[in-house]
Amino acid sequence: MKEIGIVEELKGKNAKVLIKRHTACGDCGACQVGKEKMTMEATARNAAGAQVGDTVSVEMEFANVIKATSIMYGIPLIAFVVGCAAGYFTAVALTLDLVLVPFFTGILLTVISYLVIRVFDKKGKFNSKYEPVITEIEAEAQELPPESK
Repeated sequence: MKEIGIVEELKGKNAKVLIKRHTACGDCGACQVGKEKMTMEATARNAAGAQVGDTVSVEMEFANVIKATSIMYGIPLIAFVVGCAAGYFTAVALTLDLVLVPFFTGILLTVISYLVIRVFDKKGKFNSKYEPVITEIEAEAQELPPESK
């Protein structure tokens, strides 16, 4: 998957890139959507050495996009189903409410799964192959002329 964007900010070895949203792009949550959902902000590894204002190519293998989406949505979905099942059997055994206990147990496990994913991501436990990479600079930033007084 290849996208074109403009570097907004540099953060160490990474860069925040503003990418114009395409209709084929879903709402996966991997990118922070802004400006009335017309653009996305993505943090990408700055392998090309881009500077603020440069127009760049940002790439990520399609298979890795699918794997990252599975991590972000599949694991919490499984946690919700397991939580609902565990909550149901617990509610039956303890003669509790058969609707609320499974629902809140499912929600609790979903929240816990998102927190675990976030902690693993912050600690760098996920492979860097799930991270977008700036592969080339399409156009360098234009310097603005000095302001006339």
